[in-house]
Amino acid sequence: MIRKKVSGFTLIELMVVIVIIGVLASLAIPRFTEASDKAKAAEAPRILASYESAQLAHVAEKGWVGAASIVEDDNSLIFNLNAIGDSKWFSYSATGGAGPVATAPNGDEASLDAGPKGSIGKWLAATRITLAVNNQGEVARSGTTTTTIKLIPNFRDQAFQ
Repeated sequence: MIRKKVSGFTLIELMVVIVIIGVLASLAIPRFTEASDKAKAAEAPRILASYESAQLAHVAEKGWVGAASIVEDDNSLIFNLNAIGDSKWFSYSATGGAGPVATAPNGDEASLDAGPKGSIGKWLAATRITLAVNNQGEVARSGTTTTTIKLIPNFRDQAFQ
């Protein structure tokens, strides 16, 4: 009697493979969503860092803070909030600033506020971060939660020299 060799996988082997794939997927999916949330949340601090840099450059050159759209003498924009507008994930609003005038009051301050349009991971929809620069080049950073405070750019901690 000649025996035929049966090839293939048993039901147990297939079930073990399915369980292993399920365990790997359960570990990978949360990490993927966390990485996606981090990427979305990274937008606002970068915009705020650009704003801070532009305002500090403007204070160094002109001696006063600019408005949301910081304009130089040659009418080129250093930072244009109107061009950024609201992004897919965040809404931005600017307040204060002297605008393009010869002199500005010493107490003048320009600030940029950013908040997500919806919850982004640990960053809840109601949380906001604000960055303010005054005529002396002093930068004030604030956030509504410890999560947002960790995301605030930190170029300088001292007054502009």
